[in-house]
Amino acid sequence: MEMVADQSQSGKRSDEQLMAAVQGGDDGAMGALFDRHHRAVHALCVRLTRDPDLADDVAQDVFLRVWRYARSFRARSSFRTWLYRLAYNACVDASQRDARWKEVDPLESRESSAQELPVDAVADRQVILEEALSRLPPAHREVLVLSRFHDLGYEEIGRIINCSPGTARVRLHRAMNELRQLCFALDGGARELR
Repeated sequence: MEMVADQSQSGKRSDEQLMAAVQGGDDGAMGALFDRHHRAVHALCVRLTRDPDLADDVAQDVFLRVWRYARSFRARSSFRTWLYRLAYNACVDASQRDARWKEVDPLESRESSAQELPVDAVADRQVILEEALSRLPPAHREVLVLSRFHDLGYEEIGRIINCSPGTARVRLHRAMNELRQLCFALDGGARELR
């Protein structure tokens, strides 16, 4: 019966309170943070690495880092910002270890886009968006993923990717323009094939 009470208490505590408990060695608080944030961290890792298998490993590594570096959390920013910074760093580390996360030249991608996608798949806007997103350079994809898929503001994004909020805003603007161009090229190429 005590365990049920502990679980309900974890659900009511803020992330920062749970981190304080983790810093004190509370395994249950670590489990509560994992349950609360694993899905979002995994989704972020999938979008940044573009490899679901690698993302599984990276997401697990992120929570090992939370446990390992718990004492470094000082609540200067929100727990979510700190967690996403750990996830971002883990994805960058994985990219350096794994050659599968390579930068694609968007101009080269635009030229060959019509031949690479089957006509029936291109009809789906989601497929076009995902393909265009995968063709963005990592620096543009990262800021788009953090902003549009995880609803983070410029200040949080800046803290995660280590830049100023103004730089995050400019990167997002450029990324949106490039994404728009890629979507147009993919969609236009598909129409030519029909």
